[in-house]
Amino acid sequence: MRRRTLLASGAAALVPGGVLATPGIALASTDYGPAAWVPANSANFTVANRETSHNIQYVVIHTTQGSYNGTISWIQNAASQVSAHYVVKSSNGAVTQMVREKDIAWHAANWTYNTQSIGIEHEGFVEQDGWYTEALYQSSAAIVRSVCAKYAIPKDRAHIIGHSEVPTATHTDPGPRWNWSYFMSLVNQTTPPPAWTSTVDNTTAGRFTASDNWGTSSYSTQRFGADYRYANPEAISDAAWYKFAVPATATYRVEAWYPALPGYNTAAPYIMATTTGNQVVYVDQRSGGGAWRNLGTFTFAGGDYNAVAVSRWTSGTGLVIADAVKLTRV
Repeated sequence: MRRRTLLASGAAALVPGGVLATPGIALASTDYGPAAWVPANSANFTVANRETSHNIQYVVIHTTQGSYNGTISWIQNAASQVSAHYVVKSSNGAVTQMVREKDIAWHAANWTYNTQSIGIEHEGFVEQDGWYTEALYQSSAAIVRSVCAKYAIPKDRAHIIGHSEVPTATHTDPGPRWNWSYFMSLVNQTTPPPAWTSTVDNTTAGRFTASDNWGTSSYSTQRFGADYRYANPEAISDAAWYKFAVPATATYRVEAWYPALPGYNTAAPYIMATTTGNQVVYVDQRSGGGAWRNLGTFTFAGGDYNAVAVSRWTSGTGLVIADAVKLTRV
């Protein structure tokens, strides 16, 4: 059997020079629902039938020493002779699975540990600050919880280890910047998720976008801030979008602020871009204005993107109003 894994020396160098590449179109993972599936090159792992052939007893934490896309590309390259079960992105915690959990990824530089472990690569560099983000920690801890539950792995530091802790390892990852105490508290769910809330108004720079079809008004004193936007209802794709830097994939409460007047829309559509697709809540903007109105809780993916919109496409009558939106992690 092949026993090649990550590079034999130095910090956990997986992508030479952090080479950038664009991975192929990702399908959904069958082992772990939140992950995309981009298969490793068949020359870079061993097909097996774990846990029949080998018991899975460990999770090994790695750092890529390169970019997320570059890591995925390198594992798809037959010349690399390396692989990992999962790769986690720094900025938003996105996860790609590249080797099935039943199969043996070449990641630990130790054949016995390869056969008995799940390898998770984390985008970043051991010697640089800023790569181990909240989104990355949260996503990785969720993978570890899933793996430990499936294979009865104790959720402790004897079984969840760094690459540097594998016997005979010459690698230093994940290194001193990895917060083991915090990570294990997430794995064991002994620490509540960090509080987070963010408000985007129609005047928030770089966070609100609407076409010229949306007018601006300061008529109602119930407005949030200096003014608000309005448009006639019409069956066209011309939504006003609110962009949020969502810290991690999690559940968030969505609240809307708008001024209420008799001539405003009877069923204004608020669109939430959730992990399961767009969800719509219709709001009667003739009442309940001048305060935060709870639209419900939704699961948003981590990342910086247009997360909530107010649409003009409605059977309701009256002007559609776009003022302010607030997201709060719950």
